[in-house]
Amino acid sequence: MVTKKIGKSTEKLYNSEKEFIDDGNAAYHNNWRNAPEGSYAKSDDGQIFRILKKSKFKDGNEYIRTILGSYKISDKTLIGGKPPKNIYSFAKNKFCNEQRMSREEPNPKEVVFAKYVAHGMNPEDAYMRVFPTNNRKYAKNVSNALFKTERIRTLISEEAKEMLDKAGINEEYLLSNAKFIIDNGDGRDSDKLRAIEMLMKIAGMFPNDKKTESLTVFQGFTQDQLKQLGDSDVKMLAHAEKDIAQ
Repeated sequence: MVTKKIGKSTEKLYNSEKEFIDDGNAAYHNNWRNAPEGSYAKSDDGQIFRILKKSKFKDGNEYIRTILGSYKISDKTLIGGKPPKNIYSFAKNKFCNEQRMSREEPNPKEVVFAKYVAHGMNPEDAYMRVFPTNNRKYAKNVSNALFKTERIRTLISEEAKEMLDKAGINEEYLLSNAKFIIDNGDGRDSDKLRAIEMLMKIAGMFPNDKKTESLTVFQGFTQDQLKQLGDSDVKMLAHAEKDIAQ
């Protein structure tokens, strides 16, 4: 539970439904957009807070004020995180989103998030495992935003390259095998070549390709195929990729 002095009263922000009920409360609204003033509602990251004020702008659009700040009510607006210093400011949402997109250095949780994604986990699931939320819609929106940032794409690429290096798959290995397959002439080699091309993209050997493309390729692997990266038998991985390529 988080408390914050607002005016003459102390407001509470509950981390979970259990914490909310254990504190003597009973009812809250699952959709904060429909919650009336004075009632409790659940944020998009699973916290429970009170609607301190609900009113309208001059243009008729509604807004609310909470311990988590002031927000314009719309389907695109997401409420969550920690209480801001100034709950009366509407700049919080914009500031947080801009900060998330423009920040150059990843924080510790983002590093773990990137590792999960690099190992084949869906970004949405990875976000819910690392960050304190049980709201899938919120996790999907934020993880998609994170996935577009340069710092996260770089982390995932580096993690993928490290996995390949541990398996003994480097640029020289890939090029020599690609040449062998091209010169072989066996019809089935075309399937194997597609798998090698995918590995080459992951390794960043196609400078004209967008980095996001190589990350998408890497996510195409199943968990079993990712485990095979730890083995030296690349033929198994290539064969496993045959069904995907068709």
